[in-house]
Amino acid sequence: MFTPPDYLSPSSIRLYQDCPQKFKINKFDNIKEPPSWATELGTFTHEVLEHLYLLDPSERTHDSVKTLAGQLWADNGWEEKVLSLDEPKGDIKKFKQTAFSNMINLWNLENPQETFIDEMELEVESEVEGVRMRGFIDRLFISDDETAIISDYKTGKVPNPRYNTPDKQFFQLLAYALMLESANDVQTSQLDLLYLTESTKKTLEVTPALLATAMGTIVETKEALDNACNTGEFHCKVTNLCDWCHYKKTGLCPAFANK
Repeated sequence: MFTPPDYLSPSSIRLYQDCPQKFKINKFDNIKEPPSWATELGTFTHEVLEHLYLLDPSERTHDSVKTLAGQLWADNGWEEKVLSLDEPKGDIKKFKQTAFSNMINLWNLENPQETFIDEMELEVESEVEGVRMRGFIDRLFISDDETAIISDYKTGKVPNPRYNTPDKQFFQLLAYALMLESANDVQTSQLDLLYLTESTKKTLEVTPALLATAMGTIVETKEALDNACNTGEFHCKVTNLCDWCHYKKTGLCPAFANK
């Protein structure tokens, strides 16, 4: 009834795991969730820090961040984007203050003048156990022993470890490690999540067991998605998180359509 997508990404796998119906509405009905304060804040912060690391190490300073943020804000229409957000409605000052605070918190986690990155926004396509995958690695560094260190910025809160085990918290980066090994025959030794809002760095040593768990998640999700495409049945995964779902709020989710 539905044609499965040609490729899966780590984020689309997480989307299907969160809720198959949400995946259907987003991917097959092509009804996208509008940008939120959190997603736009993350995008703008990533954008500025990516340009920061394009500078010569000696030029990576607080003043450079401020200059880059101002340039990118004007060049890429960020004021219009923020003004269009529903919550908090058009609060330009708060958005700028929060974003700049996150950017400056980077210095609490690493010294940009001494941090070396080999690739940023690296597109990788590969097959993981027969599942075609595509994604963008935020930051990649090849260490002296020729193994990779993959890292990513986060502008949200650090997840509660009671509900987010390492294999779940680092799933996206573990998937990238599998993709990198398949596509480029490069082993990954370490994963880093840089939570800028809370100035916290979470590091995970990559092990065969963690990679096997991530691989299992990829394969199982692909099998479940193919079955849903064949039957047309994308069930609604109703949880407390539904209260924050755009599709519930707009009446598009069948689980809440008549409530």
